[in-house]
Amino acid sequence: MKVFLIHSFSDKVDIDKFIDKLKKYKKLKFVKLKYNELFKSKFTKRVNICTWKSRAKKGIYKSNFVIFIVGENSHNSKHIKWELRTAKKAKKKIYIVKLDDSFEVSDEVEDIKIITEEEFDNIIELELNINKKMEKVLFNKREFELSNVAIAIESKKILFDEYKLLLQTSENLIARRQIMNTFFLTANGVLISLFGLITGTIKSNVHLHQCTFAIVGALLCLSWYSLIISYGQLNTGKFAVLNKLEQYLPVSIFSAEWVALGEGKDKKIFRSFTKSEKKIPLLFLAIYSFLFLAIIFLNVVPIINAISNYYFIIRQMVIHM
Repeated sequence: MKVFLIHSFSDKVDIDKFIDKLKKYKKLKFVKLKYNELFKSKFTKRVNICTWKSRAKKGIYKSNFVIFIVGENSHNSKHIKWELRTAKKAKKKIYIVKLDDSFEVSDEVEDIKIITEEEFDNIIELELNINKKMEKVLFNKREFELSNVAIAIESKKILFDEYKLLLQTSENLIARRQIMNTFFLTANGVLISLFGLITGTIKSNVHLHQCTFAIVGALLCLSWYSLIISYGQLNTGKFAVLNKLEQYLPVSIFSAEWVALGEGKDKKIFRSFTKSEKKIPLLFLAIYSFLFLAIIFLNVVPIINAISNYYFIIRQMVIHM
């Protein structure tokens, strides 16, 4: 497991002591830049800053999480602020540890809780146990022993069958997702067509009907957007388990495919389908919002009169009941 360290070079001695305390975690690999990766002279400053940013960005994106070690002058460092912004952009978990309680924290991470070294030890153990927990849930030890995978042919066969079953459920999920998108796309098309139809045919209280259609359309889009996120999360979970199963098979097809796609870091090579997919309901939502606001601002008086008329009719019905 890789951890990217954000710190000030002036705190090197304390940083080294901090890392020494964590060497007991054998599976933890620290990624920290060296001073010469920033700059040493004014003549090479520009070139080395570019190199440093490139290496820092690469290290942050490859890490599992980020540790910001707060030293005496950390809050004044523009380089630290840049690294923190990059970590946030990469959606990495950031843990903050102070070398001294009196040291100030950069305003880039004011919204993140500061933890003690004792709390940090617990967090490290939790992070390292994530894969172990997945294996514990994934494999039934009574039926499948990981230590016997290399030699137990029957266990391999069972594992491969389970792998195919999970892959099939993932493909079914994608199919259901496409059907869901088709349904909402059609529903929005029909709704907009009806919106245009009532505008041209209904004369009485037309603006109230238009507002109703716009609200229904907006709610439809919000539901669509929420379902897209849910389907994306479900598929991410399935592929996490598939990738774990592939570690015990002769080849790792999906893991290799992800590497070939640049691990999602280069948009020229790979664009997230979920991110592109989410733009469609948001576009429809923007259209409905625009129509609703336009109707309200351009036809305030007719809408108020229509609501008053409906209220009067309902009131009369209640009185006569």
